[in-house]
This record gives sequence, structure tokens and C-alpha cells, in this order.
Amino acid sequence: MPIVIVTGYEPWERASENPTLDVLNRLEALRWNDADLTTLQFPVDTSQISTIVGKALDEHRPDLWISLGLAPGASRIAVERIAANVLDYQISDNAGNEPQQKQVFVGAPLAYAATIPVYAIADAIRQRGIPVKISNSAGTYACNQLMYTALHMIEIKKLSTRGGFIHIPHTPSFVAKQNDAYHEVPSMNLDLMVDAVTTAINVSLRRDAGIEAAFGAD
Repeated sequence: MPIVIVTGYEPWERASENPTLDVLNRLEALRWNDADLTTLQFPVDTSQISTIVGKALDEHRPDLWISLGLAPGASRIAVERIAANVLDYQISDNAGNEPQQKQVFVGAPLAYAATIPVYAIADAIRQRGIPVKISNSAGTYACNQLMYTALHMIEIKKLSTRGGFIHIPHTPSFVAKQNDAYHEVPSMNLDLMVDAVTTAINVSLRRDAGIEAAFGAD
């Protein structure tokens, strides 16, 4: 049975509620007959990410690693294609760290491509009637750091783990609490987000093709 790790992030400065944790809770409640699912909650702390990733990879040696992050202002699911070796935080993390113009790992490759089949995932999510896109930048904050760290450590540990990252929007309940008549904030129902992530897991487990797989490919 394939081992799957899905990660989420705790709330942070621009998100007092982080829907990635709600998605993790929903995933845990589902019946996974064809996979051994483990969920992990990450702190928004640049100094802890590599330690947690390394420990999880060594302990579980997963077949699939998908991390989730919140993209404030997004209206669609975003399947990330690229992680850059860049640390350039524009706001402090929850521990007060604010690294700028640095590398995630000094001397490591400039970027890594996701090894989950991003095109096939996006196509499958779209076919389920869920707004989705392929994104070419995971930013330069904690989400990109986690995606890059996972892919880099998978590489240096010589694991066969397939890795990727998915950004999700705010939930309607969070947006409703803002009571802001002057700024439009997109949102997405939590059920749709869980459906999208579940689809991404299932597609990744059943496909051998990588990111080059075209939309609509078998």
C-alpha cells in the first residue's frame, strides 16, 4: 500500500484561519483503502521546515508527498509547477524571522520541478467542476520553502517519493467574518478543496507520467 504524506500550515499573520488544516482534518476522516495516509501540520517558522521534512522523510519514506498552502486572494486551486531556491520573506514568520535575498539551501539547484503529474491533476480537478490552474511560482515565503525543501531532500536522500505543492483559497466562512465592503476577497467551499486535493492524491498514485503529461492524456 503506497504511503502518502499531506501537509498543511498553521495560521499566520495574513491568515488567522488556515484552511489547509481543515482540509487535513477532512482527509483524515475519509476512508483510504488504497493508501496509508499521514497528515502533518507545519509551523510557519523558516528555521524548522528542513528539520521536520527530513525527519518525516526518514520515518515514513513516503511514495507521495503533497504539501498544501493558503494563497490569500486566490479564487482557484493552484497546482504548483516550480519551487525556487529563494528565501525572500516580505513579512515575518510566526517566530519573528524574516530572511531576505537568501537561498533555501546554499549551493543547491536554482529550482526543482514538481514530480507529481501537474497537468493530469489540473485536468482531473477541472473535470470535477472545480476552478484550477497550474502556477509557475509558489512565491518566496514559507510555501515555496517547504516545496523546495521537500523536493531537494527527496533528491539528496535518493528516494523515489513524488512531491508537489497545491495552493488553496480562503473559505467563505473566513471571508464572511472580515466584513469588509471595500475589498473583494475570493473564496472556495471547503468541500471543493477537499475534493481537489483527494483528486490530486488519486491521480498521482495511479499515473506514472510526470509533469510533461498533457491535459486530457490517458
